Amino acid sequence: MSFDSFIDSAWQDTAVNSTAVKRAQKQLSQIFLELNHTPVDILNLGYTNAASLCLQSSGLSVDCEPVKKYDTVLALDEYFTYADSEQHQKQIIADATKLLAPGGVLLASIRDYRNNPVHKRNLGDSSYININNTHYVVVEINRPDHSDRQSWHQTNFVIENDNAATAYELGYRRTLYFKQLAKYCNDAGCKQFGVLKERFWKSPWRRSMEHIAWSRF
Repeated sequence: MSFDSFIDSAWQDTAVNSTAVKRAQKQLSQIFLELNHTPVDILNLGYTNAASLCLQSSGLSVDCEPVKKYDTVLALDEYFTYADSEQHQKQIIADATKLLAPGGVLLASIRDYRNNPVHKRNLGDSSYININNTHYVVVEINRPDHSDRQSWHQTNFVIENDNAATAYELGYRRTLYFKQLAKYCNDAGCKQFGVLKERFWKSPWRRSMEHIAWSRF
């Protein structure tokens, strides 16, 4: 089983799903109002998340694989940090922006690695989640790349009740700073870029808050 499968199992829990989706619904309505943006055709990149689920529940079209141009692209849960090099990271950001129709909006979430360099510590985020009355603890174990200060290898250990942990290899990741994301989006033809100062993203299996950045193309 992959970590994606573990996440999918979390969404099968009615309480987890309902709480997260209600929170996301409130967040997104405020964000889209603030950006004066009305999503119609949405692409979700990466893990299934509360944002994509709440938009689907509203009757909107949400794709997980690109098949056309979209007015809204979601790259939450630090999707852009799953890269093994700077060039790879630039490429996945550029690929995401190419999927936007004119006037489209990209929403991405990232941690503040400059002020909280969790990637430099072996113990990363740790959190607790109850899925269908089963207790889980999720622990991020990092192996910093000493040849590249922005890169690290991550393994997630998931402990179920009092059983042994299951290890999920997430592979190499790379920090992404706000100015970097702004530059990469600008290079791709972004017309506006910003970070929502009072809006934060957090999925049920994470404890750390992530900032939400937006770009309009």
